[in-house]
Amino acid sequence: MLARLKAAPLLSGFRGAAIADVAALSQLIADISLLAAQHAEEIAEIELNPVLVHAEGQGVTIVDALVVGRK
Repeated sequence: MLARLKAAPLLSGFRGAAIADVAALSQLIADISLLAAQHAEEIAEIELNPVLVHAEGQGVTIVDALVVGRK
């Protein structure tokens, strides 16, 4: 799925940059998806912005997160 993104080349060492930790990014997406599905009645939206994807094996960092509950 990530390979189809326009930004996919940035994850694979574009212009000499380190290869990104795609496994950690994929795990984050899966974890957030599961959280949203398990709490769909309570959560209206989740925003993670930005998410820093570090070099392979170094993980990801969520710089800011917002979870909006349903009223």
